[in-house]
Amino acid sequence: MNRNMLIVLAGGFLIAVLVALLVQAALSGSRKEPEVAVAPAEVKTVEIAVARRDIRRGEDLGTETVRWQRWPEDGTFPGAVVRKDDESISSALDGRILQPVKEGDPIIRSLITAQRTGALATTLARGMRAFTINVNSASMVGGFVGPGDYVDIMLTYRERINYEGADGEDYSLLINKNIRSFATETILENIRVLAVDQTYERESGKEDVARTGRTVTLEVDRTAAEKLAMAGQLGDLSLALRALGDDEILGVIGPVTTDARTTRVFHEVIEEISRAEDSAGKNARIVRIYKGDNVQDIQVYP
Repeated sequence: MNRNMLIVLAGGFLIAVLVALLVQAALSGSRKEPEVAVAPAEVKTVEIAVARRDIRRGEDLGTETVRWQRWPEDGTFPGAVVRKDDESISSALDGRILQPVKEGDPIIRSLITAQRTGALATTLARGMRAFTINVNSASMVGGFVGPGDYVDIMLTYRERINYEGADGEDYSLLINKNIRSFATETILENIRVLAVDQTYERESGKEDVARTGRTVTLEVDRTAAEKLAMAGQLGDLSLALRALGDDEILGVIGPVTTDARTTRVFHEVIEEISRAEDSAGKNARIVRIYKGDNVQDIQVYP
């Protein structure tokens, strides 16, 4: 075998070896290392308060409007109401919402206002109004009426009735036997006291002593607010304190209390005159009534 042939064979062998190495490198590069399954890390969660349904502005927060919802611990944010142990909704939240909240949205503490503190509007039940009346020591039970109490409201006013028809003297006597100048009646019952002067709540931890105020703010509906506005123009308003837990509404019972019905002097005078003139055999009697500078004679028949 000549020298040229050996060179050709050696070159071919080297080329074959190089091609084999290149193919092996290509095949080994395309292989992927087998993936090792890694268990995901356990996500820590907490429970936060979210809206059970759409909540309107001013609604009370409680089990009917709020529920607990699982939430990633790393995803909590400032102001979130986070549950502690087995805390109930009513323990964690006490107040009303200041802005509407959509169902499922978190409840933020900055949107909660306490029931009995802060703005007076937050203490009002839905549909109710706050109405303020002027008072003094006598008209507010000597100062023992305070925020949270329930009262009846009485109106004392001047009333005068004149009759000018037929048999006017007889009817005038009947009128005077029932009312001469003043009447008092209960116009509202079981009304909640919201504030005395600018005080919204009783001072906790202190003795409940009498404190006289100049104004009392009451929780009433629209119609009662109108009645109070009118009553303030007609006469003097007084408060009657109710016993704790007494919520009975009596309504209109019996006749209106008047000056003539409160005292018996007028009735006793008429009875004495009637007995005296009956014993004298007279069929008619004249009753003379003095009212300041006016003198009125009334004929009374047995």
